[in-house]
This record gives sequence, structure tokens and C-alpha cells, in this order.
Amino acid sequence: MRKVLIIDDDVAVTNYLRVFLMQNELSDATVINDSREVSGLLSRETFDVILLDMDMPEVGGLDILNEVRDKKVETPVVVLTGVNDVELAVKAVKLGAFDYLIKPVDEEHLLEVLNNAIT
Repeated sequence: MRKVLIIDDDVAVTNYLRVFLMQNELSDATVINDSREVSGLLSRETFDVILLDMDMPEVGGLDILNEVRDKKVETPVVVLTGVNDVELAVKAVKLGAFDYLIKPVDEEHLLEVLNNAIT
């Protein structure tokens, strides 16, 4: 089992992703719905992959990507967001995002991207 960190302010999305990943035997998922908690968690734990939303109150996805890069966290970050914005996607990739996926995402494609990010 891989350790996946899911960061999204939408509880319904994080619950769905947690169940989906467990059903596909991919993950022991940790969920954060309050993006202000990410910094502390990244200092204490390591993950195989991070699933990150872009549009969150308090601390946004780009800020989290900056922090991951600045702290030299080696964990691949897959952006999974409802924000379909080419400029934002380019910024995210330049900050080190492994991939930028738009919700709703095809489940098979999500599994493929996560497996590629982990290996």
C-alpha cells in the first residue's frame, strides 16, 4: 500500500478519493480539508504521492506547491482541481507538479497518473 496525501477543502471529494483509492488497493490515504494544516504535516510525515486541489481558502494550491519545492520535499504532487486554466496549469508544472488533472477525472486515468508518479 502506498501513502497518499489528499489535500482538498471539499469533504465530499476527499471522502470519494479515499474510498476510491482503497478500493483499488493503492493507498493508505491521509486527508487534509484545511490547507493550513499541510505545512506541519509535511514536516512530520512522508508520502508516496500528494493529490492537491488548487482552489482552497486560506492556503492555495500554488502556495503549497511553493512550500513543497522550498522544503525540497521529494514527493510527487498531482494536481486534481476544478480550475481549468492553462496559465495556472503551466505555473503548477513549473513549480514541480507531476501532472495537472481537471475534475471530474476519469478514474482509470487517475490511477494511471498516480501509478506513474509513484514509480
